[in-house]
Amino acid sequence: MSQQTARRWIVRGGATAVAIVVAVGTIGAAHLVDAPAIVDRPAGRTVTPVPADAQRVCAGSLLQLSDDTGADATTARRIGQQTVAAASSTGDVDRGSLDESTSGGSDPTVVTAAAGTTTPSVAGSGIQEVDRGDLSGLAAASCDDPSTSTWLVGGSTETGRTSLITLSNPTDVNATVDLDVYTTSGKVQAPGTTGIVVAPNTQKVVPLAGFVSDAPSPVVHVTSSGGQIVAAMQESVVRTLTPGGVDIVQGAAAPSRAQTVPGVVLRDTEKAQSGDDTADAAPIVRVFVPGTATADLTMSITTADGAGTTVTATADGGVVTDVPLDDFPDGQYSIAVSSTVPVVAGVRTSTPTKDGQADLGWFASAPTLGRSTLVDVVDGPNATVNLVNATTRDATVSLVTSGSTKKILVAAGTTASTSFPTSRAVTIRGAQGLTAGIVYRGDQGIAGFPLRPGATASSPVTVYP
Repeated sequence: MSQQTARRWIVRGGATAVAIVVAVGTIGAAHLVDAPAIVDRPAGRTVTPVPADAQRVCAGSLLQLSDDTGADATTARRIGQQTVAAASSTGDVDRGSLDESTSGGSDPTVVTAAAGTTTPSVAGSGIQEVDRGDLSGLAAASCDDPSTSTWLVGGSTETGRTSLITLSNPTDVNATVDLDVYTTSGKVQAPGTTGIVVAPNTQKVVPLAGFVSDAPSPVVHVTSSGGQIVAAMQESVVRTLTPGGVDIVQGAAAPSRAQTVPGVVLRDTEKAQSGDDTADAAPIVRVFVPGTATADLTMSITTADGAGTTVTATADGGVVTDVPLDDFPDGQYSIAVSSTVPVVAGVRTSTPTKDGQADLGWFASAPTLGRSTLVDVVDGPNATVNLVNATTRDATVSLVTSGSTKKILVAAGTTASTSFPTSRAVTIRGAQGLTAGIVYRGDQGIAGFPLRPGATASSPVTVYP
């Protein structure tokens, strides 16, 4: 070892010795002097998010592929016009629409409530009757919040069935969308299902048959990055040359071990199945299990007067399962699905119409409501609300409008059904933990949609350096 190196070690050793002496002295002094306790309290700052506009997108008008002559089957065109009702907590609602893309568009209405000192609430829904060419029936849908994830439980691509996915981007940035398509055979591997770009403030229409053909029971998981979107699916049916109905499949509740479809209409289902090519007129519960685990299912199917039954089934992971609803009398039902693993669910049914044809109805599972939910239910035939209480406590639900309040007792574990005020702002109070759905029944067919809580505004947070 050189002399310089030895000296360096000596200096370091001396410094260490001095540090030890100083440390020992400090510890000793701490014992001798009654010093006050020192608590490290980092400075924090409370940040309150800036109130933002509230915005929802409605499904838009019904679509057909091709023009009136049957040509140009690559572009979706509007048929008729959807009627929309909307309201906000501020009393003012701005209505706009999204531009169509090269694939066409349904002219979806965008309802917006401008922010004030707080973030407002906005709600709306739409309905349309159609009897034109191959499209015939009644379709209804709620106006929904943009999201990065939507489960569409419904549709078909069998011969005579057309399923069109609508991707609405109300934001000011591009949305990049991926579609995970599942059938009774598992996940579909097809080009074009990823990286679908939806330009700002536009809607893109994507035919499901472009990814999978002759699939009677699809489920589609729609995810987006960049801009958030509102995704829906329109299914229309033609049996040989006879229209078999049309409806809008909306996003189901997120995967969960408990799913509730709060409003399902069964009406003359046996008559709807008479004739040729009517296998998909039979009522079913469609279930999909994300992942590989097998689900043991228990389905409680009940009416508001307490009648009903229980159906058990098994659903394999990663594939779609349709559970038939056979031999149920006419009525308005709620269907509660209990599963051993998380699932998504929806219900399909059909009914005859006054002109001897049939209409198709898709009913999505519903999220639970909060303490107070603003809704605006568009006027339609025999508009009725189903309130489902899956909790262990009774609930007194109030439907509050500007001129009146209607109270409904929903006992624990039961369903309550009543007429619903339409085309006006209604605040639902006392429904925390309950689910609710609107159904319509008329000469032109059946339709319905779940009621959804408004998007939760961000709360103030404390930020520490």
